[in-house]
Amino acid sequence: MMVEKTTSKGYYWGYSTTLVINHNGNKLTLSEKNNVPINYDIPSDDGGSPATCTVTLFNLSKTHLAKINQNDHIIVYSGPTDLYGKLTEGTITKIAPETLSGMDKETQITFEEGRDYSKDKRLYSNFNGSKLVTHTVKASDGKSISYKKRKISKVNITFKKGTKASQIIDRIKREAKIEISAINLKKNHVYKKGYTLSAKPLAAIQAIVKDCGSTVYYRKGALYIDDGSKPNPYNEHLYLTMYHGLTQEPTYNSDDDGKPTWTLECFDDPRVCAGSAVYVKSTNLTGLQRVKSVDHTHDQDSYKMEVVVYA
Repeated sequence: MMVEKTTSKGYYWGYSTTLVINHNGNKLTLSEKNNVPINYDIPSDDGGSPATCTVTLFNLSKTHLAKINQNDHIIVYSGPTDLYGKLTEGTITKIAPETLSGMDKETQITFEEGRDYSKDKRLYSNFNGSKLVTHTVKASDGKSISYKKRKISKVNITFKKGTKASQIIDRIKREAKIEISAINLKKNHVYKKGYTLSAKPLAAIQAIVKDCGSTVYYRKGALYIDDGSKPNPYNEHLYLTMYHGLTQEPTYNSDDDGKPTWTLECFDDPRVCAGSAVYVKSTNLTGLQRVKSVDHTHDQDSYKMEVVVYA
């Protein structure tokens, strides 16, 4: 039974944004409180792929620019005074050349939410094997010389008949060092004929989770496996009304894949991300809803978010 919550923490005023960028152990902090204007566009969805996010910095000094590099880790903190917190984190993939916009100099930084394990070749090392192979070469005197050399080759890890999905996922994340913040499987699928694991550990986890009727997605840069069974799996208590958070009545969206949604226009709230549960109370929509996606934006003049929830 869903219990209605009639109060909500915090007020939507006093916004600020801070970036923390780490490069080889050195930390650079840039904050609007220290007169560094910052814009951002930070999406979050339950589709499974890490989101591509952007932040735009204005009139940054050359000294600060020199401290920002591709592959640096970036954390974005934002929100109103009472609700200020981490919006997301990830890895910088691109730093666009500085451009002029009127009297301002703009630098746009693109980063990928969390850690995209699908592109990290180092993770595959535990799924490689080696074997001795014989090589034969001819010496200058015409004689053949044979020697053995160890050659790295792709191998598969095989699980016996009757192995459960949870056992395979645990083995993969342990050996490939994939961090998963929470694992909730709708069903613990049993592989009656056994299972052979390829050299792509994250792709394997996603396929196994699908067999279990669950989904893999990112929240604030961390990986989660969700079975969709709990209306409020992260124990959040978020409440949106036309008097608190919502800036207009929700709008209904029909969907070709049979999953209709509602779109909510709101003041920005860093607590809301993919998988969040929000209690909505409005003329068009009332009840506890699960978040499909959210797009957090800040353009200097406003902080807002567009939230899509399942109908």
